[in-house]
Amino acid sequence: MNSKKKLEAMPLIIQNDGNWDSLRAAITELASTPGVQGIMALTCESHGTVPDSFDEFLRNLSVPIFGGVFPGLIANSEYLDHGNIVLGLKSALDVYVVPSLSDPALNYDEWLAKAIPSRTMPEAKTMFVLVDGLAPRIGALIDSLFNTFGLQGNFIGGGAGSLTTPNLRCLITAQGVIRDAAVLAIPRLHSQVSVAHGWFTIAGPFEVTSSENNVILTLDWEPALDAYRRVLEAQTGVPIDFAAVAQAYPFGVARLNMEFVVRDPIAVRHDGGLICVGDVPRGSLVHIMNGNLSSLLSAAAQVRTMADANTTTASQPSVDVAMDCISRALFLGEKISSEIDSLHHTAHPLIGAFTLGEIANSGQDYLEFHNKTVVIATIWEAEKVQAYG
Repeated sequence: MNSKKKLEAMPLIIQNDGNWDSLRAAITELASTPGVQGIMALTCESHGTVPDSFDEFLRNLSVPIFGGVFPGLIANSEYLDHGNIVLGLKSALDVYVVPSLSDPALNYDEWLAKAIPSRTMPEAKTMFVLVDGLAPRIGALIDSLFNTFGLQGNFIGGGAGSLTTPNLRCLITAQGVIRDAAVLAIPRLHSQVSVAHGWFTIAGPFEVTSSENNVILTLDWEPALDAYRRVLEAQTGVPIDFAAVAQAYPFGVARLNMEFVVRDPIAVRHDGGLICVGDVPRGSLVHIMNGNLSSLLSAAAQVRTMADANTTTASQPSVDVAMDCISRALFLGEKISSEIDSLHHTAHPLIGAFTLGEIANSGQDYLEFHNKTVVIATIWEAEKVQAYG
């Protein structure tokens, strides 16, 4: 069943069930809608292998496009695991594809300086950043984005891909659906961004004494798995099964004058290193954290409250874009519906994705790649509102 809600500023198609063919039909419809100058497309990994014909369709599309393939989507108060969401943008859209997030030789500072005109971000105020969520150099790209653009605007995005299908082509671009890359999309939109997670510290700090990108090798010179297991067995009183407990015990990376940035340990490497979603640099101070139903749902309510307090009171149409970590959905189980209910404000549509890590700042704080976190960006057409502070 399809539902369609057309706003004056941003036409929106939500398909509660769908596949690659129905996604192509929705993109085609919005690309031909008068005034649409760009498209954001979100879809589900359950659609399976991308047909060659869909890649060819993207390469021949008449307007810029960006988007991703995710474990699930958010459509107002619903969790979609087979649907599509397509948003039409009636403001100019520039899209840049960073070609590799696994090439250690690629200097992202230099790439960004050459690829993106320096005036673009100050004029646009908002950048969507979608990455292959399991690529190894996401942290380096995020650092370079902040080095290049600083506090010139707001950032919103997250990791596309799958926790179960390796090397999934997961980024929707004018080149086709690609992997091992990042998409930087800069529409002329205003935005406000709010972030919260609800996890609290139970042990630490520990120094990351050795690491490789997103793999923690040692904590206080002790093998990372041994240190992690020791703390959790003391906490629970029983021997731990990493796969069974890791969702409930992430790491928190300390940041000066900021809430902890959460890092999700998702697997154990052959040498005992803990593979995380996102970089954990050597020298970082980390805590082991825990959460529960109450703390996570309170954080979702908090981010909704912050979004309502931060957003302009202007009367023009707006859309809430949520990036909610898939590991929160796995941890909460059926209660994820309560989290989505907390995020949805019936005054305007809520769309978004369950991501492999969340990318956000508020235009006032350091840009971060988060895990196990929920983000809301309220977006509205820039040319129809007064500038905000």
